[in-house]
Order: sequence, then structure tokens, then C-alpha cells
Amino acid sequence: MFVISNLIYAIALVLRIIISLESFCIIVSAILSWIPLRGSFSYFCYSMAELINRPVRKLIPPLGPIDIAPVVSILILIFTDAFVVRSLFDLAEVLR
Repeated sequence: MFVISNLIYAIALVLRIIISLESFCIIVSAILSWIPLRGSFSYFCYSMAELINRPVRKLIPPLGPIDIAPVVSILILIFTDAFVVRSLFDLAEVLR
């Protein structure tokens, strides 16, 4: 059972890293949207942020000049981390 436990633990760890990277890119993309700076780093952050912002914008359109999609996206990522990833960590501990 320890092999399955280690696999679940590794999956949870990778998911946590991906969620952290995605949250960072959403925040950086929102900040860089105010600055007319374009480069490979800003394009990377924008592309990563749009993976989750685009579906959120379809559900919640911008309110005039204010786009709340990044805030909702980060809340979704926080929930995913707190619920799904934490549950996987707990499951891995129980299986040990």
C-alpha cells in the first residue's frame, strides 16, 4: 500500500505546485495588464492565466472596466488546493 500512498502523495504535490504557479501567473498577469510592457515573460504569464480566466469570464462577464475573473479564478484555485489537494495528502497519510 505504500506504493499507492507515495503515488497519491506525489500527485498531490504536483497539483499543489501547478496551483501555486497558476496563482502566481494570474496575479502577475493582472498587474502587468496595467503596464504596456510586452515580452516573453508577460506573454507566458498571460497565457497561463487565461487557462482558467477564460472559462470564468464566460460565466462572469466583466463589470464595466472592472474584470473580476482573476479574483474568482484565485478563489477557485484556493478552494481546489484546500479541498482536493489536502484530501489527497490526507488519503496518502491514511494509506501509509
